[in-house]
Amino acid sequence: MAADLATFAEQEPYWGLLVAGDAANHSVQGWATPERMIEDMDRAGIDRVMLMGEYRQRHEACVERNDQALALLRRWPDRICAFAVVQPKAGRKALDELARCLDAGMAGVGELGPYGQGYTLDDPDFLRLVEACIRRDAPINLHVSEEIGHFYLGKSTTPLLHYYRLACRYPELKLILAHWGGGLLFYELMPEVRRNLRNVWYDTAGSPLLFPTTAIFKVALECVDHRKLLYGSDYPLLIYPRRQTTPDFRPFIAEIEALGLPTEVYEDIMGRNAARLLGLAPADEAVPASARRPARNAVITEIEPEPGMTISGLMAVSAVAQAWPATQAVFERYGIPWRDSPVPYWEPIVQAAAARGLGPTAQRKLLDDLNAAVGDDG
Repeated sequence: MAADLATFAEQEPYWGLLVAGDAANHSVQGWATPERMIEDMDRAGIDRVMLMGEYRQRHEACVERNDQALALLRRWPDRICAFAVVQPKAGRKALDELARCLDAGMAGVGELGPYGQGYTLDDPDFLRLVEACIRRDAPINLHVSEEIGHFYLGKSTTPLLHYYRLACRYPELKLILAHWGGGLLFYELMPEVRRNLRNVWYDTAGSPLLFPTTAIFKVALECVDHRKLLYGSDYPLLIYPRRQTTPDFRPFIAEIEALGLPTEVYEDIMGRNAARLLGLAPADEAVPASARRPARNAVITEIEPEPGMTISGLMAVSAVAQAWPATQAVFERYGIPWRDSPVPYWEPIVQAAAARGLGPTAQRKLLDDLNAAVGDDG
């Protein structure tokens, strides 16, 4: 990828934006060969890594990325595992690619980025992928971003509520939410939310860039059972950009070690939780997969329209508008918004364009057209 970033950015605009950056948006992407990664693992005392794929927009690019990961699995079977990256919008091809990768020894799916790949968490193509993962008992890792705070490249606009709804809809799915779940774990202080998110794990990837290590671990351990936390390094990202010039697992691990966590908690977070989740160690019966009972919701958010069905006041607006498209005009006449598609104030044009498949050349054309429109107004 690093050898020709310009070509990569045209083919994969979203990830091209993230890893290349420019004078205004400095990328903190680091680069490492497989051999360098193994050396860094040895220096940091890491036994095994789980590679996550970049959530690419084109199906062919996902296949290429998976082929690279499978080659590493074959070369270092005792040191490297991997998740498959797929593009759900590829339909049948995505499901076939999932099966190919799992049959070849991959352990799950991810990291996927709904926004960067161009689908929502209730998209039928994505839900078919979810159901296939459930049948194969394969976890899914999803990219999640906090909804407030400063902008950075890759900050997703998918609302936390959508991840929550996915977990409620599929309590049998093994769901990993990256980057502390974008803060979703804080809501597990609510008993109802805690019950509904029994099938969710959170990883620590990117942590120092988002939250002070001491504070986030302390708060997270107040919010969730420590067996739901998975060490994520975000390697080879430069997660300490002011003092880090090359990839290195050790600085973040050193900060975690300095917390003085109880031995059992530390060892669980740093590997045993993932091993149990991925079937590399016996499952922990203290967090059973079968005892999840979603809390009752008085508001009806899932509707299967039937002849003669009457709309009631406790049906969700978006659910009604989706089930009966004719109601959309009625909502609009009453001034009631029915689309669940927020546009955050912090997202820049360049990322919105990249997320929709516009590479650098098309982005420049977009800016020219916008400036021409301003000139026409002025």
